[in-house]
Amino acid sequence: MTQKYSERRQRGITMFKKIAVFAFAALGLVACGGGGGGGSSAPAAKTMKLSLYGQPFTKSQAVSHARVVASASTPSSDAAATVQTLQDALAARGVPATVTAQVMDGTTLHQIVMGENNGLPPTPDQFKTDPSEYLIVNFQLDDMVTPSTDAAQAASISQFAQDLTVFTQRAAVSGKLVYAVLPIQTCDAPNGTGAAFGLMEAIRAAQNHSNLNTMGAIPFGVAFGGSQGNAIPTPELVHLGADCRTPDAYLLNMRTNAIADYIATLYKQATAPAPASGASATGT
Repeated sequence: MTQKYSERRQRGITMFKKIAVFAFAALGLVACGGGGGGGSSAPAAKTMKLSLYGQPFTKSQAVSHARVVASASTPSSDAAATVQTLQDALAARGVPATVTAQVMDGTTLHQIVMGENNGLPPTPDQFKTDPSEYLIVNFQLDDMVTPSTDAAQAASISQFAQDLTVFTQRAAVSGKLVYAVLPIQTCDAPNGTGAAFGLMEAIRAAQNHSNLNTMGAIPFGVAFGGSQGNAIPTPELVHLGADCRTPDAYLLNMRTNAIADYIATLYKQATAPAPASGASATGT
């Protein structure tokens, strides 16, 4: 698992470096100045363009079937708070970024995918290799309560994995990379069979069939044991609420900071100055 995560992270860093060449090229030209005169201006900050889809990831309410309708022009208060919180967190890490709420609340992943070409994926010849924008998605199952062992829920999880794969492939065609926010573990069903675990499996399945990346992993886990396979009580479980599936502000803030740290690491590695061409590894 650790090796696969490292490989995916390295792949994301490599892709990000390629992206920087294209996404920041125009900014670099502007920063160099032009026209008459011998003066020069300081390089302009290289700005990342991030679009958010899915559920606001700073939201602390329990997930349910009810959804608050919002759009890109009139985002919900939770979506607006997510945008501002992430932008502030990135600014604190020295990463200038434009963060926009696209489709948050109101529209499910399946509806988005089916709204174009009857849900079919793009053909291989449509794919580009120079993404210049980043989509951060926090799509969830329509039902985040029923355990993954339920037959209908298992079918929904399988459909979700397929939809996320198509969504990611279409983004690649449009020149964008997709990063899925990892769900926070819950303790509401025995042996890790809660909907959050099913969502995690769907994300992993989508990774196997697309260039989907993930972010937002936090050092929080739930252990299960005993004859019934129930969650082992620990003081940390208080952060999941009385229903054992509603992360509180502490966990949500931890995840937001993990997302910002991940983005900042990629940004700084991609924009680090290249070594002088005349230098060698031995200094000769």
